[in-house]
Amino acid sequence: MNRGFGAKHLLIGLDGMGLDLVRQFGPARMPQLHALMGRGVCSALRSVQPPATLPNWATLLTGDDPGVHGVFDFTTRTGYRVHFTAGSVRATPTIAARLDRLGHSCACLFFPGTFPPEQLQHGVFISGWDAPVAFEADDSFVWPRRLHEQIVARFGPQRFDDVDEFDADAPGWHARLPGALAARIARRSELAAWLLRDRQWDLFAVYFGQSDTAAHHLWSLHDPRSPRRPARLNASESQGLGAVYEALDRAVGELMHAAGGQQVEVTVVSDHGSGGASDKVLYLNRALEEAGLLRFKETRVAPALLSAAKQVALTRLPPKLREQTFRGFGAVLPGWLESRARFSAIDMARTQVFSDELNYFPALHWNLRGREPQGTVAASELAALREQLQHALMQLRDPWSGLPVVRALRSREELWSGPQLARAPDLLLELALDAGYSYNLMPSVDAPPGTGAFRRLAAHEYLGRKGRSLPGSHRPRGLFIAAGPEVAAAGELDAAMADVTATLLARMRLRADTGDATASSGRVLDQALAGSQPGSSLPHAQLPAARRNDGARIEARLRRLGYVE
Repeated sequence: MNRGFGAKHLLIGLDGMGLDLVRQFGPARMPQLHALMGRGVCSALRSVQPPATLPNWATLLTGDDPGVHGVFDFTTRTGYRVHFTAGSVRATPTIAARLDRLGHSCACLFFPGTFPPEQLQHGVFISGWDAPVAFEADDSFVWPRRLHEQIVARFGPQRFDDVDEFDADAPGWHARLPGALAARIARRSELAAWLLRDRQWDLFAVYFGQSDTAAHHLWSLHDPRSPRRPARLNASESQGLGAVYEALDRAVGELMHAAGGQQVEVTVVSDHGSGGASDKVLYLNRALEEAGLLRFKETRVAPALLSAAKQVALTRLPPKLREQTFRGFGAVLPGWLESRARFSAIDMARTQVFSDELNYFPALHWNLRGREPQGTVAASELAALREQLQHALMQLRDPWSGLPVVRALRSREELWSGPQLARAPDLLLELALDAGYSYNLMPSVDAPPGTGAFRRLAAHEYLGRKGRSLPGSHRPRGLFIAAGPEVAAAGELDAAMADVTATLLARMRLRADTGDATASSGRVLDQALAGSQPGSSLPHAQLPAARRNDGARIEARLRRLGYVE
């Protein structure tokens, strides 16, 4: 590749990083981010709901509300079946594709939920992980495809198994994790810097997920107040989370230097923040059973065996064999297994409302007659049932503290709007914090015999592993930092995820709002802008036919990816 030019606009995604931790670590440990905050603006960024990975990155990359882009989770539910779709169901193009239509050169690297890669005419696109069971990226991740050969020749295969989160209960795993994540950060930074030296990019966007991985696994080692802190801990183990944050700060500095230094327009953003998890488990479907709104089948042996088989496949098989096993069954096995694990223990013929019991997405679904295969609730009954459900959930108390567990229950119409609203769950719970720590949602089918709606973790469960409760969890306030010639030194401000996109386009002297209601969900943060207001508009392109009709591509992708926890 030719040496050269850098970027006019540099966008860096840092998954799960919160402004609170950046400030806690301070300028001595994170000098690059603090320098950007000092000469620009920052925000404890408000995530779209839920504060989860895919809906938030999809909103950043498109500027759209989840009700418009249609990405709510890794799966899409139809009846009592879930299908692993990740970002392949995204209904609107990224701003990189829209800029590409105007002739701008864009690079979009490694963001989750971006498979298949958009086929840019003037840039490059590398999809991120759409499933943590994938072994390594092949050329279907990369556009143009010939770039894959160059990357492999220079940097080796882009692997996803160098940190196997399903193996977190192995001895010494947590001690090795910070170094492994720092090495991954360095490799990605080097690859991105290599691409930055290729040409003058109008927009260069790159994603790092290591801050999220570190927070999930290392929070209780970092936080002396954590109820899940191990009894024995040496000083070096408690520094692991900070070491990963420091590595990311170094990467920000390296990429700014490769992009052109202080003349570059820099945006740093996270999808959500992070915090600690408590040692208390909530089995949401069991709580619904106690409220008389859900019934389990009398015999739960088969669902428990399926759940156990899934866990064995995910934890006992090496990553490469794990991927090959699931790939061999095509697109059918992953969704079938996950559907059975989530819902097969529930007696749907006697159930009115049920949950997927996802820790990062506390959602509820009406068992609606005419929509679900064994629906029991008529549309005319929903208002009364909502009151009954709300009363039951608001009366749910922590059996140890006596405090309420649920802060709010909101319908999808209250949270989102747009043509893809039917993909969303009917209801979303906002759970209270337990002395600052989140409750752990876990699948009822895996609960120990005789367990009610709550239990406490045993000491050997404190550090957890992927697919089980982890000591770190998501928070709805993340991070936004902007600096550059177009940005005023305005300090801290209030911002939401889609506002970052609208403001980025304004800094590029483009206007996201074209009169099309689906063009943008965000507002331009005028107080952050130092220059004049933008004039020209950005077209909101329709997705190409190859992406709109991508059922076969999704199936092929699932064969490559294998099973998603």
